[in-house]
Amino acid sequence: MDIVFLGPVCRATAEAQAASAPRQLAQALQRRGHTVLFLERTAPGAREEASYLDLADLHARFHSRVRRADLVLVDADVPQVADVSRWATNTARGLTVFWDRDTPRTLARHALREDPACMTPDLFTGYRLYLCSSGGPVPRQLEREWGVARARVFLPGVDAEHFAPGSGRTRWDLGYAGPASPERRGLLTQWLLGAARGWPEGRFVLSGMLSAVDDAWPANVARHAAPSLQEHAGFLGAQRFTLVLSQAEHTPGANLFEAAACGAALICDPWPGLEDLFALGEEVMVARAEQDVLRYLLAMPEADRRQLGMRARARVLAEHTVAHRALQLEQYASEAERGAAWRAPVRSLN
Repeated sequence: MDIVFLGPVCRATAEAQAASAPRQLAQALQRRGHTVLFLERTAPGAREEASYLDLADLHARFHSRVRRADLVLVDADVPQVADVSRWATNTARGLTVFWDRDTPRTLARHALREDPACMTPDLFTGYRLYLCSSGGPVPRQLEREWGVARARVFLPGVDAEHFAPGSGRTRWDLGYAGPASPERRGLLTQWLLGAARGWPEGRFVLSGMLSAVDDAWPANVARHAAPSLQEHAGFLGAQRFTLVLSQAEHTPGANLFEAAACGAALICDPWPGLEDLFALGEEVMVARAEQDVLRYLLAMPEADRRQLGMRARARVLAEHTVAHRALQLEQYASEAERGAAWRAPVRSLN
């Protein structure tokens, strides 16, 4: 296929670009033999061949390219996403696809009507395929209530090259991987800090913005800077267990797959749909209270803990890499072109 991919704003560093989910997907599609033009908005004076300054520049330089493409994919974080969506769906003759990497955010914004420049249901109906980050009833809800032509689950994929088991000594008994949505921050503090208070001899760690100093925190909770892409595996490898929380109901975050790809022993909240991604009790452990977290920390044999992480990694490599997502997009695109009904997600590249 000839694909035009409208991605988010140009990242400042090479590392940030390498970690960008849109760029990783574009590269995976290229490896599968597709022609991909990845367009991103950049600052004045820094324009490159595949970048644009604003919507007028996008139209002037890439109108014909978008018009003749077999597939035009617009990322939800494109600047001026509403205007770009309107332009793309009116211009393209091929399949138009909207990739929403944070569907709970989209639903919340629409409910609050807080941003007049954000996407609205009438703009979504212009696309022939909507890729959403939430499973369960959400895709059907988008079709039934918003008039979306075809909504399909499209979860984060992992670039296995960047996420592999780390080596080194264990420094902490439990750490937290990734950001926490506002709905999950209370759960994070309850479980991790509650476990830390319940086990004063244990060692715990929080990273990034959530590691801001708070005098109420137990003394056995360490603060850690957000790890870089190169440091990610080592940071997870220094934890006996890693706590991973969902973004929202029916919605995993990318940190779930990234941590699993690193072979981390995962403790997760019991959100609907987790059982479709990992075998509960065999690949990830589920906690419903801080007592469950403490039980895993104190009672699970070391050999079982290691096997837990390795089985989770094997599942990611078998079903949740960015290469699997590229294949899944091909399947969805083919179904949309044929008007075919939904089929089960692709689980193997073989």
